Amino acid sequence: MLKEIVAFRDLLRNLVIIELKLRYRNNVLGFLWTILNPLFYLLILAIVFSQLLRFNIPHYTIFLLSGLTSWMMLQQTIVIATASIVNNQHLIRKVYIPKILFPLSNVLARYVDHLALTVILFLFMIGLKAHFSWSLLLVAVAILLHFFFTLGLSLLTAVAYIRVRDVQQIVAVLFQALFYLTPIIYSVEALPESLRSLFLLNPFYYFVQVFRYPVYYGTPPPADILTVAFIITVLTFAAGLWLFGRKEKYFVFSLS
Repeated sequence: MLKEIVAFRDLLRNLVIIELKLRYRNNVLGFLWTILNPLFYLLILAIVFSQLLRFNIPHYTIFLLSGLTSWMMLQQTIVIATASIVNNQHLIRKVYIPKILFPLSNVLARYVDHLALTVILFLFMIGLKAHFSWSLLLVAVAILLHFFFTLGLSLLTAVAYIRVRDVQQIVAVLFQALFYLTPIIYSVEALPESLRSLFLLNPFYYFVQVFRYPVYYGTPPPADILTVAFIITVLTFAAGLWLFGRKEKYFVFSLS
């Protein structure tokens, strides 16, 4: 599979470019929506939870934006990439193309947006005079974990979507629920001790924390959180590759 990705790397690059062009075609502001959308969301959440509900979290804007950036890497990527095979069925039926290029190009295109949002996060940190430390270098590690986790999960959901077309809607609804069950707008420390252990069952908790620690707390993520995030990434990516590799030869028949 890796050999095919390397062999078809020019096609992969073109698929990513086409994905980006289609997304912003006929939009007056184009790529700026990548930044304006989450910033508008950030503004609403910051007003509601820092002013109206009085979450007593220092530098709440950075706290919230770091959590949102991580969450969007997960949520937006997986929801979009779930339909990657079905959306390209016209190509799959006509010519031979390694099927993994379609979810991979979707994920790569989304991460262009996510990297832009990460830059905006750093600009906010400069503007608000947040603390910078060497641990910010670990953001690159966090992004890599996010990337391979979302790619693995996208491969799983893309295969499921071929058989059951409700999968994309189910995934979207699950993410809406999990948004409030993941410490994005609040900190785990604000919860009762009895509830904190429940977050250990939420895999997205570890990814948000791995991203947030170097950005907001200015320290490397705790070893246990980083280890669990790494294990989840490896297992999910391996499961996605295994299932996708097993089922891809049947895609043409399943799509017909």
